[in-house]
Amino acid sequence: MATLRVGIVGAGGIARAHGVGWQKSASRAEIVAVADVEPGRAQYLAEHFRANQTEIYPSLESLLAHPGLDAVDICLPHDLHTRAIIAAARAGKAILCEKPLCTSLADAAAIDAALRETGVPFVMAHNQLFQPSLIEARQMLAAGTLGRPFVFRSIEVFQNRGALIGQTGHNLGPGESPWAWRADLKRMGGGEVLDTGWHSSYRLLALANDRPVEVTAMTDRFLIPGLPAEDTGLLLVRFAGGAIGEIITSWAFASVGGWHFEVMAQNGSVAGASNRLLHQLHGWPEPAERAFEPVHTFTAEIAHFIDVVQNGADSKATFAHGARVLQLTMAAYR
Repeated sequence: MATLRVGIVGAGGIARAHGVGWQKSASRAEIVAVADVEPGRAQYLAEHFRANQTEIYPSLESLLAHPGLDAVDICLPHDLHTRAIIAAARAGKAILCEKPLCTSLADAAAIDAALRETGVPFVMAHNQLFQPSLIEARQMLAAGTLGRPFVFRSIEVFQNRGALIGQTGHNLGPGESPWAWRADLKRMGGGEVLDTGWHSSYRLLALANDRPVEVTAMTDRFLIPGLPAEDTGLLLVRFAGGAIGEIITSWAFASVGGWHFEVMAQNGSVAGASNRLLHQLHGWPEPAERAFEPVHTFTAEIAHFIDVVQNGADSKATFAHGARVLQLTMAAYR
């Protein structure tokens, strides 16, 4: 099929992670445009991830006017997602949007209306859904290997040294530090639970494959100065089927061993890290371990987006998935 022509909106750090994915998919897609309010940052992204000519634009609106543009990759601060999604949808472009979906349920409703009206392909950038250990664990749950699941735990924690350094420590070149807008509650839309914690929330929902009906949360700011909200959250979730979920997410500390999730079930339990999965039946003295080759999950995510747009594949991270994560997060804040 024809090469997918994509424009990236926002040229900060997450756009560079996406850039690796687009570069790896160069046989199927190309970055033809980059928009950022800081031209130098946009130029760096364009030069670093594409050898041929890429157009640089100062705004989303000017980028959407690029002739032949097929898709938009939204890598903007949280509060700008809604306007960007709606504008791209009305321009008829396929959309890949970084987390979070947006910062309010009212905005989510407006996005839903625009996507329904236009029918454009939409994929949330839930890159960790492509982590091999999570894929294997979800297959085990779907096959009934573990029996009835009782408790799901999802963990997304690290000590965020970038936030500790603050505005003077970023290495993205000219333009605003990502910690400048994160220190503004209106632009951020919440705290760590809405930001990095989004990964732990969609991972929990992917494992449970059930509707959350009750949420209890405790949050605090333990380490990061200057944040207007939490740097740590612990959420308990009750699912419609009776299982209990736990989310632990933080910028204040890391966990021993780097585990990302656990499932405790009727027949046994599993625990997964980025490249490992442990499975232990009840009564076994030791768990069985499976190791996986490392996967660049952003590359896998972008390859999936191309499949959705070009081949009509079902999106693994639809608007509905993003809206459910937002509902869970807003319920936690309430």
